[in-house]
Amino acid sequence: MQENPTPADDDAVEKIVREGPSGTWAVAGVATFIVVLIYFLFYFLAYLPRGATQ
Repeated sequence: MQENPTPADDDAVEKIVREGPSGTWAVAGVATFIVVLIYFLFYFLAYLPRGATQ
């Protein structure tokens, strides 16, 4: 590991930061989709078939 970063290293880091956290948004979107899917599956496959409670 280099102790003194070069200007090329600084430029590479700035380029990565400029591109933004696109992978983070993708993972968050997939995780949200899975949670919503599980909620609807539970609602339609477990809750509704049981009928109204008395």
